[in-house]
Amino acid sequence: MKQGSFFTLLLFIVVTGHAQPGLYSALTIPDSLKKDADVIMRDESIRLSVKDKNTAWYDVHQVMTILNEQGKRFLAFVQFSDKFHVLDDAEIKVYDMLGNRKNTYSKKEMNSQNYGEGLVPEGKVTYFDITAPAYPITVEYNYSIKFKGIFSLPGYDYHSPWQSVQHSKFEVEVPSDLGVRYKLVNTDLQPKLSRSGSKDLMQWEVNNLKAYKLEKHSGSPYLYEPMVLIGPNKFQLDDYEGDMTSWKNLGNWINNLYAKTTGLPEEKKQFYQALVKDASTDRDKARILYSYLQNNMRYVSIQLGIGGLRPFPASFVDDKKYGDCKALSNYLKSALDAVGVKSNIVIIQGDLKPRNVMEDFPANYFNHAILCVPQPKDSIWLECTSRTLPFAELGPWTENRKAMMVTDEGGVLVSTPASNYLRNTQSVKTIIEVNTDGGAIVNAFCSLTGENRDDMLMGFHDLKDDEKRKAFITDMNWKQPDALNLSTAGKPDNPYWVKASMEYEKIYSFSAGPKLFFEPRLYPVFNEDIPENSSRLRDYHFTNPYQVFDTTVYKFPAGFSLENVPKNKSVNKPFAGYTCTYTWDAAARTLTTVVSLQMKERVIKAADYNALYDFNRQVMADVNEKIVMKRD
Repeated sequence: MKQGSFFTLLLFIVVTGHAQPGLYSALTIPDSLKKDADVIMRDESIRLSVKDKNTAWYDVHQVMTILNEQGKRFLAFVQFSDKFHVLDDAEIKVYDMLGNRKNTYSKKEMNSQNYGEGLVPEGKVTYFDITAPAYPITVEYNYSIKFKGIFSLPGYDYHSPWQSVQHSKFEVEVPSDLGVRYKLVNTDLQPKLSRSGSKDLMQWEVNNLKAYKLEKHSGSPYLYEPMVLIGPNKFQLDDYEGDMTSWKNLGNWINNLYAKTTGLPEEKKQFYQALVKDASTDRDKARILYSYLQNNMRYVSIQLGIGGLRPFPASFVDDKKYGDCKALSNYLKSALDAVGVKSNIVIIQGDLKPRNVMEDFPANYFNHAILCVPQPKDSIWLECTSRTLPFAELGPWTENRKAMMVTDEGGVLVSTPASNYLRNTQSVKTIIEVNTDGGAIVNAFCSLTGENRDDMLMGFHDLKDDEKRKAFITDMNWKQPDALNLSTAGKPDNPYWVKASMEYEKIYSFSAGPKLFFEPRLYPVFNEDIPENSSRLRDYHFTNPYQVFDTTVYKFPAGFSLENVPKNKSVNKPFAGYTCTYTWDAAARTLTTVVSLQMKERVIKAADYNALYDFNRQVMADVNEKIVMKRD
């Protein structure tokens, strides 16, 4: 027997000899469930009890063993409460590796504070972080939530990446005359159905599910995680009763919520009519009023009214000059109504990784509101919370997904426009004037449109000057200069631009005798995380499609001659393209590099992943080429 194995066995004997393993001992977990797992759900029992249209209880019992640091997020307990959704009770128990209970925490011992700055009725967050002295560690959560209204009901998400499941059960109890609907997503796990008196019962149960890996850039978890969605038939929030068995009915309920919040006083209507008096089309009128909104209104996250679903009146926003997404959208709709332009509220999920909206399963998938101005050909989509988005453009949070448009006839599912790589453009021109010592003066001009522009406005424009310089070097990965000055466009400018003036004591990467080796560009024109994987299972998701154009001009002084220049390169795939050309002007001692890169699709099918990897490999090989100059 190997010495290491002997000491491991000896330690096991000593430990187990002094402490009898408990029910939740980590030593009893089958090895098959430990493979690829950060956390193991030892035992889970969830019960959703719907009492009536106004009341439901959600009772949760979970015991999970966290195996390593990667699973530490499961050591944090966080629950939000508001007027319609209240954490009634909670308890946490902590066990050591042998399953011996070490600590118990009641709800009173947990941290609790208000949130929403008073704008969320009864808004409170309860949270508690468990410290792990060592891994593995086992945690038991028991808590109960009371729903005051069943507009949104929790479902069953039972198998996440890097998680094994030893046992899990989900039960739903509902009055037979009320009923609920369910939808299976990424699973064929059917429920056991039964009836007890006047109650319908549904039960899902799983055992011994092994952990599965999550490939990088696999998109929204709703694309691959197995889950069961639960939706009400009839529901009620406050005094507003509704029916969710069709999108039309759900839209009618939203219409009813908004009914007394639209409209403006007559003098305000006349004001907006005067604003657009010279506009000849609905598009022109919408453009003028959208510009007015961006310049005069500000976004404030507010959740007042019917679970955050009913907006402030349009007249309130007009007077106070602020509102949340639904209030600003409702305000602009009212202003457009005043000038005779028809528009519709659109309820949508604002997220980079959105849920899939199931056409055959009406439910509340949404957390955001935008506005649509229907047109015979290209409808106008307006993000009313943004002061920077160009007219009729959506960002990655709301584009390319299903949403519910609220019409006079009720709700209708619609698709928001998909982003196009031609719109998301980065264009860079860099002039590098090399001196005789191998240093350089560099002037770069970067122009951005579409989502590239929006990212700069959100994460760069409002930074302090020193923070901008840091972001330019670290986030945009420009070669570290010895001196740097930046100037930028005004915030509303489209395209957005950044000018950089830089100085380098040494612009070349390295030397070998009289030969100096230069990078073709001073930043990575292509920098994506595309690891080798010959058996990719899931589609690869970019944040958005895009294109990059780069022109880099090296100007060399007398005494420099071209020793070697990389060959021109062209790589083409159905979903992407790349070209790079080099032009040497011997008389002027000028080398010009021109690059064109297009990532045409946001999602690359798993079947095409090897082609994507090959594209990345070829492009990166070209990006890493060196220009070789000889100095006399």
